[in-house]
Amino acid sequence: MVSIGLFVLRLIAGGIFAIHGYPKLFGGPGKQVHPTAQRYLGPGFSQSMEQGGPERFSKMLESMEVPRPKATATFVGWVEFLGGILLALGLLTRLASALLIGDMAVAIQKVHAQKGLVGQGGYEFPLSLTAACLALFLAGPGKISVDG
Repeated sequence: MVSIGLFVLRLIAGGIFAIHGYPKLFGGPGKQVHPTAQRYLGPGFSQSMEQGGPERFSKMLESMEVPRPKATATFVGWVEFLGGILLALGLLTRLASALLIGDMAVAIQKVHAQKGLVGQGGYEFPLSLTAACLALFLAGPGKISVDG
């Protein structure tokens, strides 16, 4: 049962990370979302795609005084997208988890902390993802995984 629980945790957390990283890497003005993807992922994903892309994400990071915003934007996009896929597969799980924990720690500190735990833009969501990644880092991927 533990391996099934870790499998479910990896699929959901990994999928969420990959879905959040994709627009950061591949989004931008005029980028269309397939109607089936929009139906399942919701209008927020279409908005993320339209407002996404490394250039726009780097401008947001620059406004928060993040060092090397262009390189950081690309790095964060890949950490979330590829890290999410690696988590879902259970491949290099501890490395992916560690990188995603760092990603969420910075997101909480730079973006969400001043809005409090609960409410629009609060840190409850990134904190939950941090906890999921910490559990996977400590427990490993389980038997139902590429690593296992």
